[in-house]
Amino acid sequence: MTKNGIRGFAAGILIATAVFAFFYYLIFNEGTQSSAQKVVKQTPLTEATVTQYLTSHHRKAIDVDAYNQWQAANTKATAKTDQTAKKSKSNPKPKTNSGKAKTVTYNLNIKAGMLPGDISNSLVQAKILKSNQKNAFDQYMHSKKLEKYVQLGTFKVSSDMSIQKIAQVITKNH
Repeated sequence: MTKNGIRGFAAGILIATAVFAFFYYLIFNEGTQSSAQKVVKQTPLTEATVTQYLTSHHRKAIDVDAYNQWQAANTKATAKTDQTAKKSKSNPKPKTNSGKAKTVTYNLNIKAGMLPGDISNSLVQAKILKSNQKNAFDQYMHSKKLEKYVQLGTFKVSSDMSIQKIAQVITKNH
């Protein structure tokens, strides 16, 4: 580049910087000049305003004691489920031919917006999963991060399939 070319480039950068500074400090910087005008009057936080907020957002408030009781019951139920699962794995019951359960086949229809909980509810209602396997199915889907791979459509599942096999069928081998 020549001497005049470099001068022209520098002048262009200087003018562009001046234009940016003009718009930044004088046009778009209204926050510092009118901060006194934009004072928001806040109402004091009362039980009535909290209740109004909760009802408008379809929420419920519970006290800490009720939450702690719920959390303790939830952990007990989880521990009980884990213990029964360990018992059933370590102490399998001998199968008898006289009391053999009939295999149930079901066409599972997965629609847009269905969650793994909805799918497991459908499987329990169709007697593909037992009610005590519902949480195990949901936890398996979550722990393996398979929720996002659930495919829409109709899938043929049966009661003799394992949780892993059902998950494999509805996620198309992910």
